[in-house]
Amino acid sequence: MEEKLLIGQKIREKRKRKHMTQFMLAEKVGLHEKQISRIESGLNFPNLISFLKIISVLDLKLSDFTYQNEIKENYLKDDIAYILKNANDTELKIYLDVLKSLKKNFKALKKAE
Repeated sequence: MEEKLLIGQKIREKRKRKHMTQFMLAEKVGLHEKQISRIESGLNFPNLISFLKIISVLDLKLSDFTYQNEIKENYLKDDIAYILKNANDTELKIYLDVLKSLKKNFKALKKAE
């Protein structure tokens, strides 16, 4: 995957998980909203200072942008997909209940922080 696109996708994913708009992120890092859009679209690299500000605001690490991390994420998704693909209806219902419970508990933990 092209580096610009990988960086942009990681930034967009994390920004959305933090329920931030491009405008909100731009204000926090001192950029224009259109610059954030161009970075997330893979059209531009941020300069080093802007990149460090962005990853700081989004609580990202430099290792989040490595190819090795991308392989690990794909491996995990592939494992989950394999488990789901080979599950029967009863197992799928159990997995869904467990995932809903985990998601609810994660939300509660984040609010408690």
